Amino acid sequence: MAQYQTDALVLGVKNWGEADKIVTLLSKEHGKIVATAFGCRRPKSPLAGALQMFNEVSVQLTKGERLDTVRQATLKQANKTMSADFSAMAYGAFVAELATNLAVERFPQGDMYDKLLEIFASFGTRNPRIGALAAAYQLLEYSGMQLSYERCIRSNDEIAGDAYFSIEAGGAVSRDMVQADDRDMLDYPEAMRVFIGQLLKLSWQDKPSFTVNGKIMMQAEELLLKYLYHIFGKPMKSLKFIQQIG
Repeated sequence: MAQYQTDALVLGVKNWGEADKIVTLLSKEHGKIVATAFGCRRPKSPLAGALQMFNEVSVQLTKGERLDTVRQATLKQANKTMSADFSAMAYGAFVAELATNLAVERFPQGDMYDKLLEIFASFGTRNPRIGALAAAYQLLEYSGMQLSYERCIRSNDEIAGDAYFSIEAGGAVSRDMVQADDRDMLDYPEAMRVFIGQLLKLSWQDKPSFTVNGKIMMQAEELLLKYLYHIFGKPMKSLKFIQQIG
């Protein structure tokens, strides 16, 4: 069967059978890869050290009909912060799960790959909750499911002042464009629109140059999570981990 080599980020690891794992990888060239790693849970397995969450690895795989198989894995870069800080790990798991859901199998994902490298590297230097929120809004921009934040989805005019947000329609709605039968509209204050714009422009190499209002941040989180539930049809599994750590 055909073999191939690629660099990849480990986005998911699940135990399978007595000694094996199923791993979810992201590759620049091949997009999302779901593969079996036979014997990976045995202490002396050459795959055990490399195939850990958030690691960047060089892997050799064999193509399969349903799942590929990892033959070799060499660690390129480990994320020590994620393995030692439970808060960073929890929010990092949220980002990894989102990337897994957005990425496409067998479709190049170079932009998402490079962005995730920057995001994961930054989790040791910034608040992981804010980092995960910014990461999520930025990753949506690579998915084809991005939202309309600055323009009204009905009039295409720029939003001025406070407005509303339609999860179902995927964007902001000017106050004068709201219809009598509209339901499930979220408040979309100007301060929230500005904050989301700052998250989208956040540089992962530099320290943030803006302050965070707790109420506005929670509103931005609510909008994001409701939209993710809308497009995926289920809540994010990693939210339970975040709730456990408080």
